[in-house]
Amino acid sequence: MSRPDFVFRGHQTAVNSVCFFSDDRFLVSADQDGNIIVWNMLLKRQLVKETAAHSAAILSVRGIGTDTIISQGRDNKLCIWRLEASEFTGSLTLLQTVDVDSMNFCKFSHCLSSRSDDGNGNNNDLWIAALENAGSGKGFLYHIDSKKKLEFSVGRKTHTKAGSREDSPMCMRLVAETDRHFALFVGYESTLLQRFQIEVPETLDKCTAKCTDAVDSGHKEPMMSLDVDPQKLLVFTCAADNKVCRTNISVKDPSDSSLTGLLNNTGGSDVRFFCCSSPPGQFVAVAGWDYAVYILDQDLNHVCRVAYHRAALTSIDVSSQSTAYEQQIADEMVRRRWSSRPRWLVAASRDSRISLWSVDQLIQDTT
Repeated sequence: MSRPDFVFRGHQTAVNSVCFFSDDRFLVSADQDGNIIVWNMLLKRQLVKETAAHSAAILSVRGIGTDTIISQGRDNKLCIWRLEASEFTGSLTLLQTVDVDSMNFCKFSHCLSSRSDDGNGNNNDLWIAALENAGSGKGFLYHIDSKKKLEFSVGRKTHTKAGSREDSPMCMRLVAETDRHFALFVGYESTLLQRFQIEVPETLDKCTAKCTDAVDSGHKEPMMSLDVDPQKLLVFTCAADNKVCRTNISVKDPSDSSLTGLLNNTGGSDVRFFCCSSPPGQFVAVAGWDYAVYILDQDLNHVCRVAYHRAALTSIDVSSQSTAYEQQIADEMVRRRWSSRPRWLVAASRDSRISLWSVDQLIQDTT
């Protein structure tokens, strides 16, 4: 039985979200009680714990750049934090709070878009996409720097025996195409997958959203998570069924557009697409309701399944293997240890623990 390289213990309740950031230097996690913890990945120790960051469970937390953290809670708040960190300690400062609809569990998505340098070395804009009102299909883009909130519609109707009703968005992914031009991928309760083209003028006073593609994802139950390979317009999804689907959203014929892989049991909470160097290839990781981490290749063939936790997995992430942080490490021995670190996969569970795995080792053990 495979064992994780390390287990993070600091949460007392279900861990709902986990994410690497700052060139893998930090890991951020959030739990059912509304707490956020930032971990130092060089030391594998807790750096910051923000107790009651939200007044209800946190659905999602993401770290961006070196010092920005975004969290979304069931209290219908989206919070933007600044991290100040030294080697052993740190603090979180709340910068902005934005109203959001979290009642249907749809998590926000974010991206960085390039723009002209402002003279201070800043050439990226941070944008957030989330739901304004799930019941009416209203979404919004939020621009961090200007604090502008631009509404648009991702609504669609689904028809059942009981009549027509709003098809609830379950997951989304925002991808920057050019400055102020975005693609938003949305997965729905009905299992439909749609792509919206979003454009924002220079004045940042409005946005337009046009649905350019809509395809059947291949799932039989509501979608839970999606990730995108933007180079090929491939969308990877997991759902409340036992399927992992790959959809080429630009192809209209479902028989030509979709591939399906299978989990051992029903339910996937989170899906991540990533590239690996040893062995080389593209892979998909899934957090299973059956307590297991699944890794599949890009054609959704089974690679491995590892089960360590004692409750359903809720979130998964894969490290970037960035070398940027190495230059900041003064001690040569520590720098060598950091540069030789494996590609990490981290899984969060409802058992309150977070497990850390070597992706390369997991894949090599099965090949």
